[in-house]
Amino acid sequence: MNRGKIIQTILFLLISLSCFASESLPLDTLLIRVMNAAEKYNDLVESYSAEVYTRSYVETKEKNFLYKYTHLIPQFVIHDPHNDNALIETISNYRFDYPNNYVQDIKHVSGTISSKKDIESIPFKLININIYGETTNDESFFMPLRFSTAKYYNYQLSKTFTENNKTYYYIHYTPIYENTKLLEGYFIIERGTWRVIFFRGEGVDIFSDFSFEMTMGNEWITNYLPVNLIIYQTTSYLGNKLASRHLANINYNEIELRSITEPERSLNISDFYKIRLDSVPVRSDTAFWNTHRPIPLQAQEKEVLLNYLQSLKEKESDKANGNNLEDPKIAQQLAQRMVMNSSYKYKSVRLGYSGLFNPLMLGYSTRDGLTYRQKLSFNIDLSHNRTVKIDAFAGYMFRRKEFFTDLTTTWNYNPFRLGSASISLGNGNPTYSSLFVDQIQDSLKNKGLSFEDISLFYYKDYYIKLFNTMELTNGLLLQTGIDYHIRKSKNTPTLLRSTNSAIEPIEDMFGTKRSFAPFVRVSWTPRQYYRYEGRQKIYVRSSFPTFKAELSRSFKDILGSTSIFNRVEFDISQNIPIGLMHSFQYHLGAGRFINQKTEYFADFVYFAKNNFPENWNDGLGGVFNLLSRDLYNASDSYIQAHFMYETPFLILKNIPFVSDFADKERIYISQLYTPQIISYTELGYGIGNRYFNAGIFGSFHKTDFRHIGVRAAFEF
Repeated sequence: MNRGKIIQTILFLLISLSCFASESLPLDTLLIRVMNAAEKYNDLVESYSAEVYTRSYVETKEKNFLYKYTHLIPQFVIHDPHNDNALIETISNYRFDYPNNYVQDIKHVSGTISSKKDIESIPFKLININIYGETTNDESFFMPLRFSTAKYYNYQLSKTFTENNKTYYYIHYTPIYENTKLLEGYFIIERGTWRVIFFRGEGVDIFSDFSFEMTMGNEWITNYLPVNLIIYQTTSYLGNKLASRHLANINYNEIELRSITEPERSLNISDFYKIRLDSVPVRSDTAFWNTHRPIPLQAQEKEVLLNYLQSLKEKESDKANGNNLEDPKIAQQLAQRMVMNSSYKYKSVRLGYSGLFNPLMLGYSTRDGLTYRQKLSFNIDLSHNRTVKIDAFAGYMFRRKEFFTDLTTTWNYNPFRLGSASISLGNGNPTYSSLFVDQIQDSLKNKGLSFEDISLFYYKDYYIKLFNTMELTNGLLLQTGIDYHIRKSKNTPTLLRSTNSAIEPIEDMFGTKRSFAPFVRVSWTPRQYYRYEGRQKIYVRSSFPTFKAELSRSFKDILGSTSIFNRVEFDISQNIPIGLMHSFQYHLGAGRFINQKTEYFADFVYFAKNNFPENWNDGLGGVFNLLSRDLYNASDSYIQAHFMYETPFLILKNIPFVSDFADKERIYISQLYTPQIISYTELGYGIGNRYFNAGIFGSFHKTDFRHIGVRAAFEF
């Protein structure tokens, strides 16, 4: 070999090695480039519209006698209770507006199952996953392509390959914790643009394992948007096992990229995510679906569809011959209405009922024992989104054997400005008169928090409330009204241990007491985000606290009123996001009765015993869980504070089975001050998921431990 050929060979090898070295990059360098690009691509698209085709196929692997009752659980798993296989297809119009407003109008439905409940069980929200975001839009998962989420994952460069003169990197990621918020899978990156061309994620839910695969577009305008999606899911529960596959094809019509200069965004975030499927027609025209179906049916899917069409013909034939097959279906629907929320609509009237044996209506706490409630609502639609709504509530506390009711009628006369007028009547918490406060305060000083003998002097409370609400400007609400209470004593004069008859005859200290108290309530939330459903305005969130103030005065001799007093209360609350899916919530309040010239009842609005609490979205916070209800009426003033820290990663993150069940952990701290109690503290720890929340709490009087208890609630 001559010298020229040797030099040529060496140069060729050097060039080859140089090219190879340029294509092989360290993993850290790759991740930095990918995550820098993800921050840019996350905010790339301003808006788009698209036509979305979805097809869901469900196959039953194992089943028992409970299988046919699974549909009674709302939004649990899509399936056909009468068959082992099911198929459903939809075509919808899809609209996105930055940053995360999604509206999906379902236009056509077909398949072996096609009810509204079946359509709602399709995992449509996975279609709008932005793989470049920190989390999914509903905050179900941490996505692995951002610097802020990288600390939750380990990464491995599996291989590098070249196709069509382009270099791609195959990166595998695994979670460092066992948690339902974290995924496992891989993504493929294109060199140069550092965009994702394919993404796969696997995860676990409470009853299921799932995976999804997203393929991004090849055209420049769809390079950063998904065009195909496949979701696999296996659900196992109570001896039943179902496997499902969901396909989605997205055909974009209009895509608008964001401009460099970003204008001030509106506080109106209407249609954050909305699926519209009211009155969707079932279209079984074979020719239509053969034309509009972008993904051909597989052989097994064709067989399921043909069997279904054949069964429809047989049912129509049986019906024509006089065979009635509807009675079992009617009985099944009746049973379903008994165990879950149900709604009915006739013309402009909608009726809602909670269900007689609905487990969501049950609650438990150590202090109150088992509680049970029922709800009934009537909603009458008027013109321009105005409504008249009637809500009826009844609840029973088994330990105390007490029954509570409330009937509220609300006329929503100005939905655009949150204008409404309401009247409520019902019975409230038993309470006692201020005439006994001195005895209560002495008992508190002598016995600490134990004064069961004082509770003999309770009055039953019946109320009528009239109030009007109006938005003065966005975030500022004004409410005016009248509270009218009728309180009847449960006791006889002989139960009173000591009284000064020179001050007031003993027979006048019992009987019926009345109060007529107009009030003014102001609520203000700076920079309040909102959305509209039609003309109805709905407050959503804010980065600032909500401030509330209330002033009430009772007047004597109006409608038999026997009391004169002023009541003043203040309240501040806020939900502060701290990083990804971590939040800190607080609720501070104070109140006082002043100018008490007669007997009164120390019933506060923001510091009161709530027998069926739904505070902080029923995350079991925002209230005192172990405080005796006697203490709520034991003082004419209070200062309270409640704090809750919520995180998906705290104690359970390294416990596999438990971490799969509970995806939220919470720490609670509550503090109360009154002139007599001085210091009452509750500490708690809770867990939860989208079905269930539970917490354990301990209480302290000053530095002395008092009680330990639990509270649990269902949620769907």
